[in-house]
Amino acid sequence: MPSVSPIIIESLRRRMDRVSRRMAIEMARTIPVAEGVDGGSAFGSEVLAACREGVGTLLSLWAESRAPSHFELQQLARMGGRLASTGVPLDAILRAYRVAALVIWQHVIDVVRNHPEIEAESVLTAVGPLFDYLDSISVAVSTSYLETRERTRREQDRQYDQFFAEVLQGTADQEMVGRAAAGGTILEFPYQVVVASADDTSGEATIATAWMVVGAQVALYQTTVVALVPAQVKISTLQRLLRAAVARDVAPWDIACGPIAHDLASVPAAVRAAKDALIVGQILMPDQHVHSASQLHPYLSWLHDLPGLTDFVAETLGPILARERVRRTPLRETLEAVLSQGGLSEAARVLGIHRHTLLYRLERIEQLIGTWDRADDRLRLELALRGYRLLTVLSEQSDPVLSARTNIA
Repeated sequence: MPSVSPIIIESLRRRMDRVSRRMAIEMARTIPVAEGVDGGSAFGSEVLAACREGVGTLLSLWAESRAPSHFELQQLARMGGRLASTGVPLDAILRAYRVAALVIWQHVIDVVRNHPEIEAESVLTAVGPLFDYLDSISVAVSTSYLETRERTRREQDRQYDQFFAEVLQGTADQEMVGRAAAGGTILEFPYQVVVASADDTSGEATIATAWMVVGAQVALYQTTVVALVPAQVKISTLQRLLRAAVARDVAPWDIACGPIAHDLASVPAAVRAAKDALIVGQILMPDQHVHSASQLHPYLSWLHDLPGLTDFVAETLGPILARERVRRTPLRETLEAVLSQGGLSEAARVLGIHRHTLLYRLERIEQLIGTWDRADDRLRLELALRGYRLLTVLSEQSDPVLSARTNIA
């Protein structure tokens, strides 16, 4: 291919510092004015160095009639990675590079105007590589920019998750809070602690996106999504945001609310209460999608004394459960229906049996555990039935050790 006129090359080489300064001024001016980035002296020096390097590489390409090497493009793309960490949008950076190319092109025009002996073909030979060079730099800068942004995002996510875990465990101190605030994560107590049943990162992302509009801090913590929600936000608002996020009438996640956390020290206990409420609520009230630690408070202690609960259930329902294993008669289910329904007819209808069959079963139950005419006896049986259901589900979901601890045979 024809070479670029030596006059153009030599002129740019002699005026390299002046052209580079003009390029740096225009680039630095384009970025801060458009995006509000602080263009201090250190930033200006860095831009100037990048412009000098870019002009030097262009001179080599013109002189040797070749395209830029991969190494050269990597060197020139460093500025894209540097600017990615400042938050400057990529389109602003690419505009700045176009402005820089126009500065060089203006210099070429001035040289041609002052040297009419330069052949038109030589000018065209300079134009093509110049804009090919710009395209190559744009691709390299964009790649470097996006790679840096992705690394920065991953590191920010890692730091956020680590900080959030420290807060939930109660090991975060004010120094950690200060560093997090410097990075954009600001805690403003009081918070309502809310947990959701989503146990993967996609669910976490959806919930975090839905609740961030109300100022919630959300992260996946020990297989459960935990959120610190500003205390003034209503639970109904959180539900509405989830429904909108998944475009469904009912969100696919159950949620549970713990106590209000007024400071760092009160967060761990509130998280434990909320997680316990979610477990208990899903087992004892599967038809509900929102559970409250305060409403379920009498049951939450069961999770932390399973042996005691096992003894209570065995003491209260043991004869019925033993009889069921021998005769296969659903006495426990019958008792549960009678206690939960308004009368025997309703209980028989729920069980799908004749009233006489129900009366026969009730006679067997009374023979095994006695009557429940008193309110205290009725309450004790109702609690034992709920405790049995909780123990059964937990033993099915957990390891053999827990199953052994909850064995009420």
